[in-house]
Amino acid sequence: LSAVHYTGVATAPFRQEQHRRAVPPGQEETVTMTVAYAEYGPHIGDQDALKLTVAGAVEETGQVVAKELRVRLHTPELTLTLLAPAVVGEETPVQVLFQNPLPQPLRGATLRMEGAGISCPKPLPI
Repeated sequence: LSAVHYTGVATAPFRQEQHRRAVPPGQEETVTMTVAYAEYGPHIGDQDALKLTVAGAVEETGQVVAKELRVRLHTPELTLTLLAPAVVGEETPVQVLFQNPLPQPLRGATLRMEGAGISCPKPLPI
C-alpha cells in the first residue's frame, strides 16, 4: 500500500503484508485488509490517492498474477445556505457548514469565499 500524488508519482510503500494460502480446486479465498486513517494519514497530501498492489504466485507452476487498485480519497463537502434574500449592493449573510470526518481535530484551516462583486476575498481563519 502506498500513496500516489496527483502527478501520478507513487511514494514508497508504507504497508506490506504477505499471506500464504492453499486454495482447493474451484474455490476462492478472501483476504481482508483494513487501513486506519492513523496509518495512511501521514503519507498522503492534498489530492493524493492510495494505491494497493496485489501479486499472487502459484508455487506449483510459477505462474504470477498481479492487480493494482487506486483509491481516490473524497474530500468532505461544504454546505452553503443563504440566511436572507440576496439584494444587489447589500451584504448577504451566508452559513457555511463543514463536518470534520477525521478522528482528530483540524488546525490552521481557513475559509475563503469568492464570487461576483467580491474584489478582494480575505481568508477567514477557522
